[in-house]
Amino acid sequence: MHARSATIAVMLLSAFGADIANGQQISHEYDHVLNRKGEGRATLATGIPYVGIAEYAYGVSDRVTAGFWLGLTPNVGGVGVRVRTVVTQTGPGFRIYFCTPVAFYPKTKGLGGDPWWLVRPNINFEWMTDSGFRYKVGGGLVAAASHHTLFGQGERANFSPGIWNTVHAGISFPIGRNATLQIENSLVMKGLSVAGSDWVGGPPLILIVGTSWTLGGSGS
Repeated sequence: MHARSATIAVMLLSAFGADIANGQQISHEYDHVLNRKGEGRATLATGIPYVGIAEYAYGVSDRVTAGFWLGLTPNVGGVGVRVRTVVTQTGPGFRIYFCTPVAFYPKTKGLGGDPWWLVRPNINFEWMTDSGFRYKVGGGLVAAASHHTLFGQGERANFSPGIWNTVHAGISFPIGRNATLQIENSLVMKGLSVAGSDWVGGPPLILIVGTSWTLGGSGS
């Protein structure tokens, strides 16, 4: 019961990013994460556990970007949203931002066939160079639960809610005036140990290799 309650709390509370920046001048040069206000961005990626991901993201403000994505794994397809928020930026060379992907997966070959939800709130510490390279490290949580556990009306869930923690590192760099290439790798853990067979994503890694294109907009 405690695991279930904690999972539901994480999924509900972390689904919304708060714009808590304090008026800093935000740099969006060669940025695949956060858009200028009114700017669009398209991303295509692959990795583990996803075979393919496609996302369209829109700059709600200079400090908040929201995206909608579709993903495909070997076992199931999924849909989701991703909200990114600048927490602070100390000059042009360093910033901290918060990111919260929320995903829904319909019935899958695993997990007892249940439809299920996953949320991954994470914090990122990013360093930027004048040439457009961006390096980041960070950490976060991953929470997953059956749709029946969260919203079912009498349906019996076939797998129990779970919460894992992650550490990650990544790099991105420009490959054109309006395009970037990015690589990020995360290790999924249970406390201080690498996640075991209870992890819902297969291997305890989340690897993303992708490219993004600025589509322009009213803020460009």
